[in-house]
Amino acid sequence: MRKLPSLSMLRVFEETCRTLSFSKAAEALFITQSAASRQMKQLEEFLGKLLFVRSHSGLALTQDAMALLPIVRQSLDILEEGIRHVQLHNPWQHLRLQVAPTFATRWLAPRLVTLRQRNSQLQIALISETRQKYCDFDCAVRFGKPEQATAEEEWLCHERLVLVGSPLLINNGQFPSLSSQPQLHILDGDKRMETWQCWLDAAGCSAIQPAGGLEFSTQDQVINACITGTGYAVLDAMMIRNELNSGLLMMLSPLVVKSTHGYWLESPPGKRELPRVRYFQEWLRTEIEHIEPLTSTLASATAPLIGELPAALVP
Repeated sequence: MRKLPSLSMLRVFEETCRTLSFSKAAEALFITQSAASRQMKQLEEFLGKLLFVRSHSGLALTQDAMALLPIVRQSLDILEEGIRHVQLHNPWQHLRLQVAPTFATRWLAPRLVTLRQRNSQLQIALISETRQKYCDFDCAVRFGKPEQATAEEEWLCHERLVLVGSPLLINNGQFPSLSSQPQLHILDGDKRMETWQCWLDAAGCSAIQPAGGLEFSTQDQVINACITGTGYAVLDAMMIRNELNSGLLMMLSPLVVKSTHGYWLESPPGKRELPRVRYFQEWLRTEIEHIEPLTSTLASATAPLIGELPAALVP
């Protein structure tokens, strides 16, 4: 038998930590202040630890309370999502997806309408990757290097890197030199991703170093910054097809470089054979396979830099 405090104690604890007030926690949970205070005393007795420092100025969390709070929150989140999943009218058709942020917003989301048109019974929920350890999911599209994917997971595609800039930067019919504009970098944790170095090496531009510039948490942020003319960027062509077609971004060279990073497909054991998961995986494979190469129309939407790139790379 599990030795756990009551669910009501944990709910009062979470709400009291949020409000730092027994009365406000009680109001939020529709109980009396005395009941909230009493339950917190019972929780402290159960744990054998003091959770709140009570004073005339209000409540303050102890170190033990600060250590317990994230665990309680995560547990209540899991419980809440599990109950919601059971309550669904047709959970067999409810597909829960975890998807890398930029892939989700710029590639997957615009295509979900076609997926729903093919299967109107399929209900789709996109879950933030930041909560992947604590949330139940059916299928995931992860981003990283091939060696990060296990043998059971399916590699989908590599990024295709292109050098781009906004036409807002054009002056007298030309883009400024590569060294005169900030380089827009994508961060992987605390480190910059190697997209710039990968492209420059392939272009034979070893003299240009990917130093300085601006750093962003996601590729989506870099795309938006590049559109406004903040600087130049090396981006995955698959994520900026609309921007290239519309002219919001222009390829500064026709060179397309295969990245060291890309996307893979993951499903938890026990869910890989579920019909809704197999349906999504087959649809995703088909969509990835039919991604059109960079067309001559896109490649023609390029403009040379000022003497910074080898002549062979200038269209």
